[in-house]
Amino acid sequence: MCKKSMINFFRQIRYKLMNTGQNSKYLKYAVGEILLVVIGILIALQINNWNEKQKLNVYEIKILTEIKMNLSNSREEIFSAIEDDKRWRACLYSILDHLDKKMPYDQNLDKCFGSYYWSSTVQFATSAYEELKNKGVEIVTNHDLRREITAMYDFRLDMIRSEIEVWDSQLLSSTIYPLHTQLFKKYFPESWQVFDDEYAKPVDYESLLKNDHFKNVLSEIISLRNYSIISLELLAKDMETLINNLKKEIDELNK
Repeated sequence: MCKKSMINFFRQIRYKLMNTGQNSKYLKYAVGEILLVVIGILIALQINNWNEKQKLNVYEIKILTEIKMNLSNSREEIFSAIEDDKRWRACLYSILDHLDKKMPYDQNLDKCFGSYYWSSTVQFATSAYEELKNKGVEIVTNHDLRREITAMYDFRLDMIRSEIEVWDSQLLSSTIYPLHTQLFKKYFPESWQVFDDEYAKPVDYESLLKNDHFKNVLSEIISLRNYSIISLELLAKDMETLINNLKKEIDELNK
């Protein structure tokens, strides 16, 4: 019997009792009718709360899964950036060793001369975390995991951007590139393709051998590459830990 039918049924009894003057019985049925309505409302609220909780649970699993995927993609970007930084650092060591030993010009170094000042830039995937912030980070019910996520995105990634990328960019624009354009002339061999490392020849190699300022700049860039590589390796390790914790929480929520 549906709720509406129950109410109609009790109303018919109430009218009958009122007509026969049985007030005490009428009051009992009236109270019963009220209790029935209250219980129905409470049950409806419970069902509604359960449905809302289920929706939040489904959304939490969805957003945590997307954050885990974003972190996995960012981690792959980090590994690629580390390999690039190591390649350019090797070029820096080769050039510096060549100049310190005053070795004759070697055309095989042209690729290093054209790309030694390059630095990696990691494109972190943050769309899932931005969505979570808009919805409210309290959606993540595991307090420890919530702190891990916010620390990763609001602190660790910002630190990489500010301490490495900004530092590299400022040094490049203020010191490295102006010096580079004085000392080298860029060229592109026939085999060169877009996104390949570039090539350059020294304008005056004999003068370059005696240029201590250029050597000092190379040493500074090596220091930056070392810092970048170490920082990115530590970040990749912390990301792996967070990815594993996300997987555990997702599995727990799916039970």
